[in-house]
Amino acid sequence: MGVMGCAPATTPTPSAPAAEPAAAAGASEATPIEPQMPFAVEDGFRLLSLADFEAHGAEDSTWTAFDNTLRSTGKPKGYLYSKDTFQNFTLRLSYRFPRPDNLPDETKFKGNTGFLVYISGEHKIWPVCLEVQGKHVQMGAIKENGGAQAPEVTDRDDVRQRARKPVGQWNDLEIVSRDGALTVLLNGQEVARSQPAFLSSGAIGIQAEEHPFEVRNLRVRVDP
Repeated sequence: MGVMGCAPATTPTPSAPAAEPAAAAGASEATPIEPQMPFAVEDGFRLLSLADFEAHGAEDSTWTAFDNTLRSTGKPKGYLYSKDTFQNFTLRLSYRFPRPDNLPDETKFKGNTGFLVYISGEHKIWPVCLEVQGKHVQMGAIKENGGAQAPEVTDRDDVRQRARKPVGQWNDLEIVSRDGALTVLLNGQEVARSQPAFLSSGAIGIQAEEHPFEVRNLRVRVDP
């Protein structure tokens, strides 16, 4: 996969080694790997691979990669953070949680992750940043982490409930950053918008938060 801002890389960083699908850690817990149709990257976007990130709070098996997919066991708690920093950008991705057998009530499913923007300062759990929720019941909500100033947020939970796909299916997220203001679309529908606070640039990241999940077709476009 292509690397944002530098030549394509195929060798992942030592902190997050790639693995073959059959050897992917947590594979017994995760949704079986499905062959993916060829993916056409939109004009101006670059695919991000595991080699574009460093890992904080991870074991060798926490993050694995195959094709255009990143898989996380979710354990231990930690996150990937990009080697590059971003201010004005559009980030697109699809993600899913494995569906538990006989899930009785999707509104009580605890699957959780998050997509971090404007990561700043020291790396800790959790760093100063804003988070676009990946938690199933709050997909696309915007919150602050690590002592960051809380932004003014307009959240549309009614749209979220209609747009969100069932557990086990892929959900598409688009995160648009403009000088510290965020707009989040879930499966093409706007679910949250925030006004600028004191953060406006930094690394982007993906949380491991004790639940296995997959992210595919992670790509970014640097915008004017």
